[in-house]
Amino acid sequence: MSDRGRNRRPAARSTKATPPNAEAAPEESTELEEPVVEEPSAEEESSPDASEASDASEASDASEASDASDAEESTDGSDESSGKPDDEGKAKSKAPAPLTKAEKRAASRVAARKAARRRRTGQAIAGTLIVLLAIGGAFAGVYYFGNRAEQKKNECKKPDQQSFPPMLGGFDKRLADEPKVDVGGDKRVGVREVKVLIQGNCKTVKPGDTVVVNYVGATYKDGKVFDSSWTRKQTFPVAVGMLESGGQQQVIEGWDRGLVGLKVGSRVILDIPAKEAYGDTPQQQGAPVGDLRFVVDILDIQAADPTGGLNMGGN
Repeated sequence: MSDRGRNRRPAARSTKATPPNAEAAPEESTELEEPVVEEPSAEEESSPDASEASDASEASDASEASDASDAEESTDGSDESSGKPDDEGKAKSKAPAPLTKAEKRAASRVAARKAARRRRTGQAIAGTLIVLLAIGGAFAGVYYFGNRAEQKKNECKKPDQQSFPPMLGGFDKRLADEPKVDVGGDKRVGVREVKVLIQGNCKTVKPGDTVVVNYVGATYKDGKVFDSSWTRKQTFPVAVGMLESGGQQQVIEGWDRGLVGLKVGSRVILDIPAKEAYGDTPQQQGAPVGDLRFVVDILDIQAADPTGGLNMGGN
């Protein structure tokens, strides 16, 4: 508060405190009517300063609030950016305490019990598998050896009923179907060739044996069939290997030599050159010319009955 304000305040108070006087009233009123310039009170005088101080305070407070907000945001950002490392550091700092001896022994006993349980389970499974394999092997052995024994018993044995083609026990079922003859082509047959299509398991043909066969004969060049036992539905019995055994040749040389050594139950392709067949200019009327191809099924080795076909009475 200024000195001027302090000096003015008592005068004002004395004027107000003076009791009113009827006589003196005009004079005092005259004196009071003189224009008096009232000085601003201490409060009014101080109000600009206070306003300025208030403005400065508000500006300071706003600045401090802004700085605090910025500092808080900066702190939040730094916390967010450094949060993961802090968490990792906390996680590392929170490592479990080392186990005591009693806890270690308890954990060891639990691990041992689990290992023993797994071992017992594995042994039980292995034992079950071994038993199952043994049972399966026994059944398989009984089936295989029993079946083999039955097949061996009937193998190469004559059937109870005669049919065409007559097939011995154990024969390949394909021997029941008539074969097709493929064209050989323009290339000539230089030497006799024998190709086994079905391998038999019965007797082996020896020189001088009489074989019972089914066959289809065709010219090698174009595959044109000229003879077939299938068409007649009658097997063909013939002695082979006669040239080798010193006997009388009964068929063309390609057959006589080509069927020796084969097994009963076999199907073979027999390619015969013209010189071991009827020749390029056959003397026999109606005989095929040139190289020949036969598909021959060897059904048995035995004496033929007079009408042809298998002699069911003997072996």
